[in-house]
Amino acid sequence: MKKIMITALSIGIVMGLSTIAFANTGTKTEIYKEELAHFKSINPSITSSEVDSLMKQREQLDALHKQLDELELSYGIRVDNTKDPNEEPEHLDDLTTAQRENCLQLSLKIWDEELKFLDAQYKAGLIKEDIYRTNKKNFQYFKDENVKEKNQLHTN
Repeated sequence: MKKIMITALSIGIVMGLSTIAFANTGTKTEIYKEELAHFKSINPSITSSEVDSLMKQREQLDALHKQLDELELSYGIRVDNTKDPNEEPEHLDDLTTAQRENCLQLSLKIWDEELKFLDAQYKAGLIKEDIYRTNKKNFQYFKDENVKEKNQLHTN
């Protein structure tokens, strides 16, 4: 349970950190102009195609996070307290092996995409090397923990 909680919290943190630059409520054209201006303020030599690529990667990553949220809600390990404030989440140990494996596979896919997105941000000059190295190390650690947990499912 600790591992899943750590993973869930870390994914939440990662989502929060990596979407800061991408959060906006304007029209697509307005958003694009604002994003381009934002990225240019960090790296004046960034190209429009790099910005497009980053935004597409972020959208794909957001879709994966949404899938994981929906999966966890459907399995009951995450609850929507706005519907029932007294509802308690299921314990991870109560899930079937197949359900746990589904969550872990999706988490692994998310970590792979987070690593790719981090690499793309670094290559585009949007994050400093020390932050890149620290985040990459942390993301890889969380991915490795998911791999260990997935492997343990098959040995038990």
